[in-house]
Amino acid sequence: MGKSSERRRFSLKLKRQNPWSPPWMPASLRDSLNNRHHSRDFNFARSEYLRTRVLFVAIVFFLLAPLWIVVDYLLLPEEMLTNLVASRLILMALLALVIISALRNKHQLNRIRNTLALLLLLPAIFYFALVIFYSDRMISLVGYNFIPLLIIAFLSVFPLTLIESLGIGLTVIGIQFFALTELNELTTAYGGQNLGLLVIVLAISLWANHSQVSTLLRLYRQASMDSLTQLLNRGVLLEQLKQLCECRDEKLEANDIPAPITLLMFDLDKFKRINDTYGHSVGDQVLQVFAQVLRDELRNNDLIARYGGEEFIAVLPGTPKIDAIQVAERIRLQSEKATVIAHDGEAVNFTTSIGITEIRFDETLDAALNRVDARLYKAKSLGRNRYVAYDSPKQEDTYSYF
Repeated sequence: MGKSSERRRFSLKLKRQNPWSPPWMPASLRDSLNNRHHSRDFNFARSEYLRTRVLFVAIVFFLLAPLWIVVDYLLLPEEMLTNLVASRLILMALLALVIISALRNKHQLNRIRNTLALLLLLPAIFYFALVIFYSDRMISLVGYNFIPLLIIAFLSVFPLTLIESLGIGLTVIGIQFFALTELNELTTAYGGQNLGLLVIVLAISLWANHSQVSTLLRLYRQASMDSLTQLLNRGVLLEQLKQLCECRDEKLEANDIPAPITLLMFDLDKFKRINDTYGHSVGDQVLQVFAQVLRDELRNNDLIARYGGEEFIAVLPGTPKIDAIQVAERIRLQSEKATVIAHDGEAVNFTTSIGITEIRFDETLDAALNRVDARLYKAKSLGRNRYVAYDSPKQEDTYSYF
């Protein structure tokens, strides 16, 4: 099999499109719309922001619940007080479960989001139950009519994406819609004013959510991204890889079968010659194009970083080495096809050498990194433009096309 004559000219603006985000949408709005295009590392960071705020709000709600019993005791008739106290104790028990869930689910974004939804919907369900059982006495329940408004206002505290926040907000508005129907106030001026106010507060909360997520992403990218390639920097990737290995070790200790983690390390062949021949600006374009090749050929949940200079590394969670070899070959082929146009119009091509290893259960992370680095340089010493996946490569373990 010879080298393909087909050449692929990359646009440095080429990005993998989010199917939920139209191309005309501003980038900042796409960032805050949903988390489909957020990196694994940013999702971990956002989950910790959400978790901290969930704990704070849940504890506040938990402490305020018994204090409000005193207000009920002073203002409500005795026949209503017993049921309300019992319902508040149930609410406190559920809030305690929310607090426990937030404490236990560290760096678990989906679980934290579910915990947050439960935290905000519990008071809404409590309010709706009051409407069902005390529809004729709601006017005497001081402060309870403000619960839906309070819940939607609290949405602004959390760095939620717009879809997440909108889902919770519309659910609360739906609960209030049925509550007003039950109270026969939906078509009154009060009912219209109440729903209109909820919609306005939800719009304000959505703007606050957008601002928070956009700010977090901007700060995250400044701190964690390589400015030239827009890939993770080395420090962030190593920290994220360490967390993946810790999660795998925890599963192993619990007698679960952990998913494999495979490393791919890349080096652009004869990159110094490209810089010396065509200039550093063309060299920078080559780095950017290769970064785009990696983004195109790897999954959204794979970690990709510029490791230093012309070296790159990818972490493939849940991928055994046998499958990673196929991924490496696709990347090698696409690198061969890629073309960067120099200032004089000349086409500049490049190739990559690749080291591959699967992290073993009985070794340190440093040992795995040293092994994949050694295999990378073995690939270069064997003639470049190939991958090495074993310490003593046989003919079937290394591939090269010239």
